[in-house]
Amino acid sequence: MAGERARLVMVRVAAVAAVAAVVAGLLLRFTIPEEYRSVQPWRPEHVMGLVYPAVGAFLLARRPRLVVAWLIWWIGLMAALHVVLQPVSRWAVVHETPGAAWLRWVAVWIYLLEFLPLITLLPLLYPDGRPPSPRWRPLLVTVYALIALNAVGMALLPVQYTVGPLRVPNPAGLDFAASLEPLVRGPLAAVTVAAAFACLFSLAVRFRSGGPVQRRQIAWLGYVLLAVAVLGFSDLVVAVPFVLWTVPVSVAVAGVPVAIAIAVLRHRLYDIDLIVNRTVVYGALAVFTGVLYFGLIGLVNWAVQGYGALAGLAGALLVGLTFQPLRHRLQRAVDRLLHVERDPYAVADRLSRTVQQARDPSAALRSALASARQALGVRGAAVEIADRDGGVRLHGDGDTDALSEEIPLRWHGATVGRLLLPAGRHDAQLAGVLARHLADVAHAVRLTADLQVSRERILTTREEERRRLRRDLHDGLGPTLAALALSLDAARLRLRTDPEAVARELVALRERMNATIDDIRRLVYGLRPPALDNLGLEGAVRALAADLPEPLVEIVVEPGPALGELPAAAEVAAYRIVAEALNNARRHAEATRVTVRMCCEHDEGAERLTLVVADDGVGLPVLPDGRVPHAGVGLGSMRERAAELGGTCTIGPRPGGGTEVIAHLPLSPAPGAPTP
Repeated sequence: MAGERARLVMVRVAAVAAVAAVVAGLLLRFTIPEEYRSVQPWRPEHVMGLVYPAVGAFLLARRPRLVVAWLIWWIGLMAALHVVLQPVSRWAVVHETPGAAWLRWVAVWIYLLEFLPLITLLPLLYPDGRPPSPRWRPLLVTVYALIALNAVGMALLPVQYTVGPLRVPNPAGLDFAASLEPLVRGPLAAVTVAAAFACLFSLAVRFRSGGPVQRRQIAWLGYVLLAVAVLGFSDLVVAVPFVLWTVPVSVAVAGVPVAIAIAVLRHRLYDIDLIVNRTVVYGALAVFTGVLYFGLIGLVNWAVQGYGALAGLAGALLVGLTFQPLRHRLQRAVDRLLHVERDPYAVADRLSRTVQQARDPSAALRSALASARQALGVRGAAVEIADRDGGVRLHGDGDTDALSEEIPLRWHGATVGRLLLPAGRHDAQLAGVLARHLADVAHAVRLTADLQVSRERILTTREEERRRLRRDLHDGLGPTLAALALSLDAARLRLRTDPEAVARELVALRERMNATIDDIRRLVYGLRPPALDNLGLEGAVRALAADLPEPLVEIVVEPGPALGELPAAAEVAAYRIVAEALNNARRHAEATRVTVRMCCEHDEGAERLTLVVADDGVGLPVLPDGRVPHAGVGLGSMRERAAELGGTCTIGPRPGGGTEVIAHLPLSPAPGAPTP
């Protein structure tokens, strides 16, 4: 820990010293006579000496083991040393101070220790400090060797250094090295250039094989390197004044460590895709408007002499009129090129077509989410759907690590889930439009999941009921009937020898047959309560209430269409729901009074049976956060019986205290609706 703290202090002190050296070099230049000064007062190396050490120290304070940060720091120090040695060595040569030749010697070749690592090691080791794969290690060794050979060759060549009209011989020059000068300036330089291009190509290899995070990091550095290359190439194609060329190149070179810092620490907060999009749009816009403006002026001057001012005014008006339409068209073209869609109606139409072509709601949600993410131009998006049991299911697309913004998905006033997006990196209006369409798909996914759970529960309940019937028939009714048959055979055999004993056996046999009949009735009652066939739904519910010693049960049949002949499934479901509600009121609610209301009513052209069972008991338990605990088997059974018929059953608190169960059971489908 102490050693790491000492290294951090050394890094910071060196960064401050580099800044001071650059400033001192700029000031020292004015103390040198003008004929001995360098032609170029400001070069990109000055920016490198100011920015690179500071950014390197900043990164090392947060990532002490980051190789790229150490490399940036070193490049900055060498650049600062280079820019300060240039005026110092010139001043020493002019004033003939001791060691002036050696100062000039270092100032001539030391730039290789910052320039060559910048174009070779930095792209080869970015971003994790290692080559893309072990196969690239020979290139790394070659780069180290080339840096050493170029520096040594430049340092040992027997040449003379010029300082204005003065000539300073190389104090370390060797005579035999003169024969190596063609090799240093020819094949060695060509190999160095080839190695630099190979190192840049390694970035493309990383980008193709890397994951979303690494691709985003490489995109930051690639964007800035592309800007440096374009500006550097422009000086070769067009004769640009030194000041106009140096300033943008210096800014671009300074952007290299800044882009690396953003890519390493904050790549998820700043969207490189948006920056590239805007750069292409406004760069093309500047080219088109410039060609239009200057082309019109040149055409007018070529055709008619003396109307240059009028042509300039016409060109300005034409550019002003065409700017917004041209910008809109360019933005649309670049969006199509980068697969970004900003028209909400076009996005909604494409999303709807995608949903229609999906094989199921889950696949539809995945494809719709992918279309929405592409339209918003974000790296990742997710939809979180809450099921009815309190669980959460997450459907994601892309990079879902940093999704902090939530947009609720509402369907007919009810929240069915949330759309999760990266914060502040999308069009809010477009996201709202997409959220409304995604809410429909999320609701379908939720219904599908609920339907699957309901089917599984129905299947489990049916198989359990079959198992119970089989067990009752096999273990209860079967042996009993077999024993009755044996008893009849025994009575038949003893009928002539002992009639009185047979009479007693027949009486016992009759009692056993009565018990067997009761068992059969119990089995039948498990399938369908006989009271429904004998008394109807209202009478069966009244008989059920009369069998309860407590609480006091009041049956209310509200005016309206008579209950009459109800579908068998609706009768059984209603009877079972009322029975379960009364049982809960008696066993758990500590109620003294229960009211059961039943009525048939019409709802949007469909007839349904409405049941309301309300008690004055203690009510449902509520957790400290206001939620109701997970429903038990009885409450879940009531909901499932209603859902089987396409109805609903809600259990909640009763106004004034207690619990209220409200069930709506359809008796006939609505016009145009499928039959449950």
